[in-house]
Amino acid sequence: MNESEFLQRWNQEEPMYRAWGDFVVSSICTELVDSKCRNLKSFLKQPATPRVKEKESLIDKAFHRREKSYEDPYKEIEDKVGVRFVVLLTSDIDDVCDVIKRSDKWIYKTSRHYDEERLNTPLIFTYQSVHFIVTAKRSFDHNGVFIEEGIPCEIQVRTLLQHAYAELTHDAIYKAKTIVEPDIHRTVARSMALIETTDDFFCSVAKALNNSTDAYTGAQKTLDQLYMALIKEKPNNQKSAILILDTFKKVIDDDIIRKLYKFVEDMPELESLIRDGKTKSSFYEQSITIFVYWLIKRRKNILQKEWPLEWRIIQKMASDIGVSLERQA
Repeated sequence: MNESEFLQRWNQEEPMYRAWGDFVVSSICTELVDSKCRNLKSFLKQPATPRVKEKESLIDKAFHRREKSYEDPYKEIEDKVGVRFVVLLTSDIDDVCDVIKRSDKWIYKTSRHYDEERLNTPLIFTYQSVHFIVTAKRSFDHNGVFIEEGIPCEIQVRTLLQHAYAELTHDAIYKAKTIVEPDIHRTVARSMALIETTDDFFCSVAKALNNSTDAYTGAQKTLDQLYMALIKEKPNNQKSAILILDTFKKVIDDDIIRKLYKFVEDMPELESLIRDGKTKSSFYEQSITIFVYWLIKRRKNILQKEWPLEWRIIQKMASDIGVSLERQA
């Protein structure tokens, strides 16, 4: 196949590759939400957008690069379309990889993995990322475009720190048109070593934060469920809810879920109190209001001593259920 034949075929098939990339991205994102319960707006640090190679780049890779030697360049070049998933931590990479590996929509192969690289070359710190090639298991139609069985798509999964490293070094070193001095290579390698260390610290912090919230995660979920059952609307929780739960975490014990359900059962007027409160203050749009009413009724003393927000909020709520509060000095 010569350059002209290569381009002719690419011009015909580019829409198919673009559609395949779009299908791969939408499938992975759907599973991250459905099976991994991930909020894509916070989980992905940049939009996962499929990108097809420019024809000039394809021709250069297929026919002009000395380090590349293809018998059938069109078939052997597997990154004609690709997508990059950028997450915060190396521990987050596992969720994306699991979704890719478990899908029944394609056949995957791992073309590069940082864990294997670290085992094979433990003293070398270089560019690290997880690379997959996924090929369509069968032919099908996607948004009016026919996708052939076996069409490939490259997927890169990396952390935000790895992405910053790659953005800095890829064009400047990997695609450099001049010889890069050894000192530059050494400095770049040192930066990757620092990135590994930083990621280890980040993962430790994230784990500690997750463990610290385990004590009242169940309480928050219960409050959300109770609120939706009462008001028939999803709560609009804000940072003040986290502050309240953190302030009173000493009263959140293993029996808190049962206590909250019992409290709601014993207070049939709670629904109307919250609905009426919503007309006057956005605070009542949060499920934490149920917990606050419970504190007023069941933990009045500690509430008066440690309430972290504006006093008028609980003063009004206490008055609604006939409880008198005295602000502590």
